Amino acid sequence: MLLPPVCTKLCHQKPVDLKDDNTEKHCPVTVNPWHMKKAFKVMNELRSQNLLCDVTIVAEDMEIAAHRVVLAACSPYFHAMFTGEMSESRAKRVRIKEVDGWTLRMLIDYVYTAEIQVTEENVQVLLPAAGLLQLQDVKRTCCEFLESQLHPINCLGIRAFADMHACTDLLNKANTYAEQHFSDVILSEEFLNLGVEQVCSLISSDKLTIASEEKVFEAVIAWVNHDKDVRQELMARLMEHVRLPLLSREYLVQRVEEETLVKNSSACKDYLIEAMKYHLLPTEQRALMKSTRTRLRTPVSLPKVRPLTSNLLPSSYSHKRKSVVRESKLLFFQGMVYMGGLVFAVGGFNGSLRVRTVDSYDPVKDQWTSVANMQDRRSTLGAAVLNGLLYAVGGFDGSTGLSSVEAYNMKTNEWYHVAPMNTRRSSVGVGVVGGMLYAVGGYDGASRQCLSTVECYNSSTNEWTYVAEMSTRRSGAGVGVLNNLLYAVGGHDGPLVRKSVEVYDPATNTWRQVADMNMCRRNAGVCAVYGLLYVVGGDDGSCNLSTVEYYNPTTDKWTVVSSCMSTGRSYAGVTVIDKPL
Repeated sequence: MLLPPVCTKLCHQKPVDLKDDNTEKHCPVTVNPWHMKKAFKVMNELRSQNLLCDVTIVAEDMEIAAHRVVLAACSPYFHAMFTGEMSESRAKRVRIKEVDGWTLRMLIDYVYTAEIQVTEENVQVLLPAAGLLQLQDVKRTCCEFLESQLHPINCLGIRAFADMHACTDLLNKANTYAEQHFSDVILSEEFLNLGVEQVCSLISSDKLTIASEEKVFEAVIAWVNHDKDVRQELMARLMEHVRLPLLSREYLVQRVEEETLVKNSSACKDYLIEAMKYHLLPTEQRALMKSTRTRLRTPVSLPKVRPLTSNLLPSSYSHKRKSVVRESKLLFFQGMVYMGGLVFAVGGFNGSLRVRTVDSYDPVKDQWTSVANMQDRRSTLGAAVLNGLLYAVGGFDGSTGLSSVEAYNMKTNEWYHVAPMNTRRSSVGVGVVGGMLYAVGGYDGASRQCLSTVECYNSSTNEWTYVAEMSTRRSGAGVGVLNNLLYAVGGHDGPLVRKSVEVYDPATNTWRQVADMNMCRRNAGVCAVYGLLYVVGGDDGSCNLSTVEYYNPTTDKWTVVSSCMSTGRSYAGVTVIDKPL
């Protein structure tokens, strides 16, 4: 019996039953993924040799030979030009006036190779040119590059650029970034050079991330004073969006009422009177006085990185004058530990990139020194000292969460990788108990979830093993060690910020709950001082915290320290120095 003819097409389908009468319809087909790549490679080689080219694209003084069919296949702009009734459809030479020669060459090279390099130098000309030629993938790549460059000093400019070129997603992300970093954005030249409509749009947002409404008022005053002769007439328009009732009475009397720009505007004085009346009302009646100026701002989330307020050890806390908790000199969060008489600030974020750099601080000389770089870029990492080595655990490299771990030998000034964790962990907490290094919770970028799992590293065997899980998921938990027990403090699971605390006993491999903190906190600094566990700052999901509280294991009680830090701080590194300064 003769079999039906075998189909030579190939595809990723289940093999067909040869007895099926519809074999021709359902035969398997496999696609060669290299076929089109090879074809385009050959076409590009033909172009480079000016073979079979049927059109020359001219921009400025540059001429680029190409194939109409290739350009039309990849660019709707050229497709319309070469298949429509335009005069260029049959022309041998086509001039493009809106794009410079070098940029046009880059884009035509991309059409043939699918490769393009976006840089700070070319992105501002490349994006609009890609938009003109309707090369959406290139335009999207440019937008992603600009998004990765967002910083308080440039986000308003990127926002305006995105608006000009109809990049809606980039526009929204730049606007959100400006809202989340408002306190830093208002210090930039871009903010001071905004038009009044743009300033009003920004300060009227419900989503500003600010410690208090004072930031908005001070931003308005700074913007007006930047060009006072012209802008002082705009005070009333701006003050309409400042939520004066949310300011304290003391600030209203001592600062707002005494501001000359307010005194010189009757409308501004009306807003001040409104705020004063609001404070005179009993609390239960304030809800009846509804307006946009009495509505609390509700930021969506805090930015993933919060700048510290000073470059060199601005604040300290002394317990019985024998130990000091200090910040690092870096501008953004990093792992921070004390080893060999020095404070080490490890990795972090410099405003545009996650970094590999490591600095050490000598408290005796009051001096910072750079040491060897890590092998991997890391922010939101965990750092701890085990057996005289400094370990950098997990973190985020700018694109993915890390499972890698490396150790620093202070004597040789070298970093080297050790065994990786079993799970990727950014915003991970670490601690050392009983000669073992623990990695607690964090965020797994692969599964996009906060973690309750905990791993333990044995330096003798160079192995990571799972231990008992926490009762709840915690990313950004503060981790501290007290009395040979490991504490996991606060953290968050998605939008839920926790004030709960649990403690791990390595002897029994069990976790148990202890008393809750007085406040919800994530990304707080934790350290043990004289039998007490201190938790410093952090954020509660809506604002950075300046408060500090400590846990007494004897009484199972948390107590808020009477004096706060001068500034709310989240993602701040803290450590304990065993010598008074």
